[in-house]
Amino acid sequence: MKKLLVVLLAAVMLAVGANAAFEKVNTYSGNFSDVKETNWFYDNVKTAYELGFMNGKAEGKFDPNGNVTVAEGITMASRLHAIYNNTEVSDESVVVNEHKIDFNEGEDGNLMPKRATAKLEDGVLILQPDAPNANGAYDPQLTIKNLSLQANLYNKVTFRMKREDLPNVDNKNRANTIEFFFQTSTEPSITESKAFFLKYNDVTDNPYDWFDVVIEVGEHTSWKDTITGLRFDPSNDNGIYYIDYISFSKSENKSNTKWYDMYVNYALDRKIIQKGTYTAEDMTRNITRAEMCDLFAGALPSEYYNAINDIKGIPDVLRDSKNADVYLMLYKAGILLGSDEKGTFNATSDIKRSEVAAIINRVALPENRVKGTIPTDWSEQGNEYDIEFNDESYLESLTYEAESVEIVDGALVLKAKDRGENRQPGSPQFDPKITVKDINVDAAMFSKLKVRMKVDFIGDITSTRYDFYFMTEGDENFSETKSMHQDFVKYSYLDPAGWYVMEVDFRNHGEWKGKITSFRFDPCNTNGVYTIDYIRLALGDPLRGASHDLLVSEGYTATGLLQDPDFERGFYVCDVQQKKKTTEHGLWQDYSETTDAPLWRICPWFTKQDLWLNRDTTTDKYTLKDTYGINTITYNPEEKSISMRLDATKVYNGEPHDKLTYNWWPHLLLDQGISFAPVDTDLHSVADKKLFFEIDARITDFKDTINPEGTNHCSFLIYFYLRHKDIPDRFIYFGIRLFNGLYASTDVTPGWAPDSAASMYMYGIPQATIFGDVKNSFNPEKNVVAVGDEWKHVRLDVTHHIANAIEWANRDNIFGFEVSPEDMYIGGVNIGYEVHGNYDMTMEFKNFDMVSYSKAE
Repeated sequence: MKKLLVVLLAAVMLAVGANAAFEKVNTYSGNFSDVKETNWFYDNVKTAYELGFMNGKAEGKFDPNGNVTVAEGITMASRLHAIYNNTEVSDESVVVNEHKIDFNEGEDGNLMPKRATAKLEDGVLILQPDAPNANGAYDPQLTIKNLSLQANLYNKVTFRMKREDLPNVDNKNRANTIEFFFQTSTEPSITESKAFFLKYNDVTDNPYDWFDVVIEVGEHTSWKDTITGLRFDPSNDNGIYYIDYISFSKSENKSNTKWYDMYVNYALDRKIIQKGTYTAEDMTRNITRAEMCDLFAGALPSEYYNAINDIKGIPDVLRDSKNADVYLMLYKAGILLGSDEKGTFNATSDIKRSEVAAIINRVALPENRVKGTIPTDWSEQGNEYDIEFNDESYLESLTYEAESVEIVDGALVLKAKDRGENRQPGSPQFDPKITVKDINVDAAMFSKLKVRMKVDFIGDITSTRYDFYFMTEGDENFSETKSMHQDFVKYSYLDPAGWYVMEVDFRNHGEWKGKITSFRFDPCNTNGVYTIDYIRLALGDPLRGASHDLLVSEGYTATGLLQDPDFERGFYVCDVQQKKKTTEHGLWQDYSETTDAPLWRICPWFTKQDLWLNRDTTTDKYTLKDTYGINTITYNPEEKSISMRLDATKVYNGEPHDKLTYNWWPHLLLDQGISFAPVDTDLHSVADKKLFFEIDARITDFKDTINPEGTNHCSFLIYFYLRHKDIPDRFIYFGIRLFNGLYASTDVTPGWAPDSAASMYMYGIPQATIFGDVKNSFNPEKNVVAVGDEWKHVRLDVTHHIANAIEWANRDNIFGFEVSPEDMYIGGVNIGYEVHGNYDMTMEFKNFDMVSYSKAE
């Protein structure tokens, strides 16, 4: 990965630039007939117009009581950013795809120089000729193999390079032609039919400085299929060649079909807004006060909003609600003081044009900011354990490993230290950390961790994962058992002021109990400066994971959400390609004593043999099996359990599962709730309820004859469908993993990722969390599967996981708009196998349900 350096402007530059940046570009001479000198907003409208942030409307009016649309808000924020940074808002091309070959250590295995030597030095490939060709000229070549790039995704190749003269060489035999050849999956040979030839003087005036060789490959008739390799001949001009990188990219012109498109594109490029924050439909609706403030906070550096007010809370904003720190920053800076004497923010209300004029006036010109106080103090609520690093005294409670640690403007600034060659083998070169001692926190009371951090990376980004360790009473050292690890770029959100906000729910960690006596925070294993605004523990739920009896005694009513949980009504059977999902394909009801239609469906997808059409008719009435012996479903009426066997060895026949060959893999699932079972969304709602997943399960047989050349993975999974009440075809796969391959991960961090096959997002609970500890799961040790007759009972409080999934869905805008627990309900489930490779496994389960506990008001 190439070097990335985020450089903050010095405070003195901000102070100077602030007044110099925003200058008058218009002259106001009573332009708006509906703005009188006696109006409270007159000066604000005048200034906003003169600075170029706001214009009037039709017929010479400003419309001070009119609303502001999202598009207008983004436009103002983009103008604010452009004026401050001396840039322009204009139509331009954008890179939509890019694959870059950076020449870092360890990448030389795919490099094949010819008539030259190649070495990697400081991220640069140095290609030096070692012998002339038959014509007496030096003609170095570089071939790069083992590429796998889809040609249609790229229309340009760029070589960043420079040259120097080869010493002690007669330069009479030289040419200045640059040659580029490429290979494809269908035409693997290197020929001139797949080549480009350029002259140096058409590319650069000075080859001794860095320059770009840009090759427009998209129009070449052979640029198609998969690009598998390339050859680059930098020229026969007797030189030594330095190649910084090779970039495959595709650029597209941004089409401005709407007047505001170029402002939206500008805001996206400059990170004023994140991709997915607003949809096309959002552009014409009214913007809220909170959204307008988010845009202004993102348009200027947070250092520009210096505090002039001692304000410690906002009355109608929860301290840990999204972007609460940003709104408090604006209050402290005198941008806002609220709509009444209490300082009310009214985050979700629309904002008038006259109000926006006042805010943007204060944003641009610090001398116009207002001083004041608000009675609210978040710290007096007593619902959090907070370390805010307000002064140097906080350093006394810390130990650290870093180059330096200091308190700057109420934040802890941690500079990473190069640990040098004396570090332990395999340990990272940079590993800054702080340890907070003697905290004495009740784990049952305070269990939600929140960290707000800003990062200035220096050099190569080797990791964006943070580590959090904690000790409980009796511990003398930190351990992996009591830890949490998470990628803060992937799993945090970046607030408008440029801070990463990391949130972890330790209520889902089996070791978070008793008294927490100390914790250690390792922000990242990458060189840089880490600024930590606060480390905070918030109140948890005292009834988390409570027993059924305790919840009932507290006034909760339990309701099982799955229909026919004992599988007494039989099953529908789906075909292997999912083409028929109803009764048309078959109905297995041999063992059932009722005529009620089944609610469960058997899905032997992608196994190539059909479970119904190829049914084995010689089995007993409780068993459904195909004639190939791949899928077997057995009902046990005494236990009211289901046994599921998937023998994938008869699918792969010992051959490896190759992802390039198989774009599918065998599934054997039971599901409910997609096509047949109507769902009471009020009953199945996840709002104001405690939700527990329950099951008893055992593995009665497990064999593998895996082929090491292929993908080998065997999973037994449960996915509940967390649906939206208004668009039930859009949902989150809420996953619970009972069995995970050949060993169980010790990770307790939930997973969150898009499922490209289903076009949905998947939230996954780790196996160690489900069983409380790895040793209690089906995988006590690596490569040892717990096979036997003992039932493993699982009762897991998933209330907080569901809240987490909804929060991440909003963070990534997967529904296109913000959703709440009131919008979501449990609307179906599937349980069963997904197998890559030669496995034969039997899992039996019973008492399977999602139990909802609700309490009457």
